[in-house]
Amino acid sequence: MAARTGSGHHNAKLNDRIVRAARKAYNGGAKFIVINGKRRPVNIRSLAEKYGVSHQAMHSAIKGETWKHVES
Repeated sequence: MAARTGSGHHNAKLNDRIVRAARKAYNGGAKFIVINGKRRPVNIRSLAEKYGVSHQAMHSAIKGETWKHVES
């Protein structure tokens, strides 16, 4: 049986919609995001905090190292 990938994995915190939104925001779609009522610049660290994942997990998703099946 093949390992489940993406949002089909039982420990997934991200999904296709979140990955698309994060990539769009990071690649120039927004300059700021709001986290807990505070305006923060868009960077990998703030996106990771917003979506509750590690810096490395968000970096890999945005750069396409993971979540390769999601079109940007």
